[in-house]
Amino acid sequence: MIYTEIIDTLAPEKTISQTVTELLALDIGGFSLGNILAAALIFLVCLAVIKLAVRLTRRALDKSKLDAPVKRAIVNFERVVLWVTALLMIMGKLNISTASLVALVSVAGLALSLSLQNTLSNVFAGITLLVTRPFKPGDFVEAGTTSGTVTRMGLFYVTLLTYDNKEIHVPNSDIAASRLTNYTAEPTRRVDLNFGLEYGCEAEAVRAALLAAAKEDARVLPEPEPAVVVSAYLSSSVQYTLRCWALTADYWAVYYALNESARRHLEAAGLSLAFDRLDVRIVKD
Repeated sequence: MIYTEIIDTLAPEKTISQTVTELLALDIGGFSLGNILAAALIFLVCLAVIKLAVRLTRRALDKSKLDAPVKRAIVNFERVVLWVTALLMIMGKLNISTASLVALVSVAGLALSLSLQNTLSNVFAGITLLVTRPFKPGDFVEAGTTSGTVTRMGLFYVTLLTYDNKEIHVPNSDIAASRLTNYTAEPTRRVDLNFGLEYGCEAEAVRAALLAAAKEDARVLPEPEPAVVVSAYLSSSVQYTLRCWALTADYWAVYYALNESARRHLEAAGLSLAFDRLDVRIVKD
């Protein structure tokens, strides 16, 4: 039937414009040939435009400081939006009703968002963490009750490595909703050590011994200067606090070393660490 109509359309008594018009109006499977050609042209144009837009977006993102997962998410989202728009344009050109498609996509999107609620919250929290960058791989952080060195940051999880070499995968939504402490964000940290000495010890003698222990360690920074203060009067002792600064990478080494050397300097000065005592008095009537 189609070939007969084409042959009849190309009859010599008809003009070229009439022939072209009739060919474009030719019905093929319920669609006119003109609409099919127009839809094909729209598809080719959209294909070229989408490729160009994605390429330009990638170039712009390469110049930014965003992490690779965020860049991929932006490009994929842009590609999906552009192709959905192109599909609606092609369906409109073919006189296909898009109302049912839009309704179907809306219902499917709602059902998918409800079923993937936790996953989507992790994705959005991951994008927030990657954009705001409260920490980076290599930082030691504490989020809620979990602490460790950050080894990987993804769209779903942050991977932490604990001191005892355990790998923990924490959902991004948990980290974004909890109080976050980054211990390695700054190049230096203050080391605070508390020592309880007997009430009979002279404060100046205690101060001199603890400062000597701090100045003995080359990893203790000279600026800010180490200091010793009386921080509390306890039931059986006076609490002295030694405060000094060290590089973040040396924090724990300095902390443990000063714990040992401070006791040695205190005992060398004739000062003894206090321990809890209980004095019992018996009163007879």
